[in-house]
Amino acid sequence: MSTVRDRNSLFWLGVARALLIGTLVGASVLALGSTLLQGGTVFDGSGRPPRAVDVRFHAGKIIEVGRLKPRKGEAVIDVSGLWVAPGFIDAHSHADRALDKLESQLRQGVTTAIVGQDGFSDLPLSSLSEKLRNQPTEINFASFSGHNTIRAKVLGDRFQRRATALEVRAMARLVDADMAAGALGLSTGLEYDPGHYASLDEIVALARVAARRGGIYVSHVRDEGPGAIESFQELLEIGKRARIPVQVSHIKLAASGLWGRAGRALAMFDRARRDGVDVTADVYPYLFWQSTITALTASRAFDDPATWRAALDQVGGPESVTITACPKFPDLAGKNLAEAAVKQELSPEDLIIKLVQTADPGASPATILCKAMSEDDLAAFWTWPWTMGCSDGIGGGSHPRGAGAFPRLMGLANDRIPTGEAVRKLTSLPAWRFGLNDRGRIRPGSAADIIVIDPKRLRDLATPDDPTRLAEGVVHVIVNGWAALRDGQMTGAKPGRLLRLQRGLRRTEYQANRSLSGSIASAPLSQPRARAIFRAKALSSTSNSTTSNPASSHCCCGKGFSPSAAG
Repeated sequence: MSTVRDRNSLFWLGVARALLIGTLVGASVLALGSTLLQGGTVFDGSGRPPRAVDVRFHAGKIIEVGRLKPRKGEAVIDVSGLWVAPGFIDAHSHADRALDKLESQLRQGVTTAIVGQDGFSDLPLSSLSEKLRNQPTEINFASFSGHNTIRAKVLGDRFQRRATALEVRAMARLVDADMAAGALGLSTGLEYDPGHYASLDEIVALARVAARRGGIYVSHVRDEGPGAIESFQELLEIGKRARIPVQVSHIKLAASGLWGRAGRALAMFDRARRDGVDVTADVYPYLFWQSTITALTASRAFDDPATWRAALDQVGGPESVTITACPKFPDLAGKNLAEAAVKQELSPEDLIIKLVQTADPGASPATILCKAMSEDDLAAFWTWPWTMGCSDGIGGGSHPRGAGAFPRLMGLANDRIPTGEAVRKLTSLPAWRFGLNDRGRIRPGSAADIIVIDPKRLRDLATPDDPTRLAEGVVHVIVNGWAALRDGQMTGAKPGRLLRLQRGLRRTEYQANRSLSGSIASAPLSQPRARAIFRAKALSSTSNSTTSNPASSHCCCGKGFSPSAAG
């Protein structure tokens, strides 16, 4: 009798395996045996110049790199004339809010998205793991523990105040639970409620909890406009007092009065690094941000016309602000504030007040695109050796960053930042920063997160008028050894995983590895040289409005992406 049962078990096991292979044929058959990527130009993520070598992977891991001959029976993919690189890691993403729209990530070469940003995350973090089990994904995710989410849980609706010692201890327990569940560290969004009201002592106390478990602190800082420099100083103080690595999210100087001062900010960061504060940043290559309209000011005097008049002056006037969504007045979508004000027969500042006053509780009054940064500052931030790339985006969002940031960042390689260095900033640098030790490199033992790019075709196509238009030029995307994109076609495979914090390399070890390449820029570009590079890449704008003209549509460095604006 047991023999019959055994035979039945074997039969059904065979059926299940046949069904699995039949379902995944052409997609994840790569994971069933070893696969050889042959004939490509390999950028290994270290920053070194590329090499003409082959890459073999098996069972989700890279097993050999070099001049390799095909093994009997293994799959061979001819990648002659193409670039091979580690999968890109999006250092600041909101892709977890649209798990059914991840094609835009694959088309950019993104294999891992770092979420839980701006202080907003799943609570408890363990619930994200359950969500991903119920809805498998094409790419990997890793998450921070969000301060705003935790503060809202503990303080409730009475958040416009300092937290008590008892409340801080309650928040610390929730952060610690998230860290135990694999969080990368603590994120804050101090420009948003309820985190805006948090004291420095509160944040330091919570950052120390993350630090004890090897995490880092990332922040959408308190003011990205006129008070940006002071907000950077606050971030450095948190790093110093909590003894934790810190990172500026979507770094920018989003006020005309600060344009041209990126060098001052970077000099401050370099001094802090020399003094022992491990500070890094992420950025994306556009000059306009997207968020809720209240992010125009760090003030909470929302009923004061002077608040909005000053805020609009800082970004170049109401023509620089385009409404992309307005729940109460949908007919204003697509208009800049000047146009919308005329339609409503109000001044621009009075229109903003009306939008804020009529919004539903907890809802965004309006989502906006705001052109508020300079080319020179963006160039300086991107060329700083400790800046990594991000999108701050979401699939299906109304900002082109969600569909085009990474091809655009790759397109900014130049004689001071070779392509290999651009790849490093999108791969091994974020992998190191977030403690994902087995990602970000093409080398034996690393996870088989690999992308293959056609350098002649790689380009972003998304614009404000067509923000979801998919990028071109990514040929294959392999995630954990399975092909999620094959020959430019979605395969249907969903091999993504929820990644946990690993103990990362010490800063000195990463610096030593990084210095081997000899291709790392030791200083930011000069302002004239930076300006020439970014204009050559169609980042300049001849108008204050955002249009579909490529010369004005690809411009931004993320003004945080609040939950109400994430669509």
